[in-house]
Amino acid sequence: MIRGRTVTTLLFVALLSLLAADISVGCGSQAYVYGPVTQKYSPVPSEPNAQILINGQAYEVPMSFYNKVQVGDVVRFNGRVWSVVQQRGVPVTPTSLP
Repeated sequence: MIRGRTVTTLLFVALLSLLAADISVGCGSQAYVYGPVTQKYSPVPSEPNAQILINGQAYEVPMSFYNKVQVGDVVRFNGRVWSVVQQRGVPVTPTSLP
């Protein structure tokens, strides 16, 4: 009986460890970004992407998004696509919240 509980406990701990590792890898700093743009960095001609500053962190964005976004806009990155959630100076409505 003791052996069965030990094996069950070890199996449970191993399963939790695998789940915790999967969550920690999937929730990296680039997985989801939300916040106001506080600065735009001038793109370097040889680089395909430009950078914007959100919550003190610089993020590389495609030039098409860089040209569209302005300092003060609230933006979101869902891991695949950048989008403007709120333009600067435009009040937020309950339906536009993330």
